Amino acid sequence: MRDRLNEPPQDKHREIILFCRISLRGYEGAANLNARGWRNVKVMECGIVAWPFAKEK
Repeated sequence: MRDRLNEPPQDKHREIILFCRISLRGYEGAANLNARGWRNVKVMECGIVAWPFAKEK
């Protein structure tokens, strides 16, 4: 995530939702973005393993 901070919207008030398999990296990413000024960062709780809908590869 640290190497890709140019990819999130540069409007630091825009909502960003992070997710990963089980949330751990999502929370790490959110902490990273919050430390650099983004304020509307959310993490999908329990990650993609808890996603109740059909998934496509």
